[in-house]
Amino acid sequence: MVRIDNIQLPDFPLLLAPMEDVSDPPFRAVCKDKGADLMYTEFISSEGLIRDAIKSRKKLDIFDYERPIGIQIFGGDEEAMAMSAKIVDATQPDILDINFGCPVKKVVCKGAGAGVLKDIDLMVRLTKAVINSTNL
Repeated sequence: MVRIDNIQLPDFPLLLAPMEDVSDPPFRAVCKDKGADLMYTEFISSEGLIRDAIKSRKKLDIFDYERPIGIQIFGGDEEAMAMSAKIVDATQPDILDINFGCPVKKVVCKGAGAGVLKDIDLMVRLTKAVINSTNL
């Protein structure tokens, strides 16, 4: 069995990735109905969350039938990541994940996603900022 903290998954779990404009509530409902073991919402910009952007806030909508469910945030600023992690924490996801892999140009150019991989010290600071600001 695969285990993430207190989440128990089968040996070969079916996972839904945090995909922009794809992993919305209706799509997650279909995926759960078809057997998804763990799902993520769309990934969310830390800057969008702290600026209270409606599009970013809507991505925080999670439902009990979706559990276990994760929320993934991305950004390149420690303070924004910490503040957005607190916002995410209030929605009580089962997992809070940080995106350090998105290769999309508009994300990387902002020093987020895969752009963070250029600065390992920043990656460590962002991770610590998120961990220190949550109850997860």
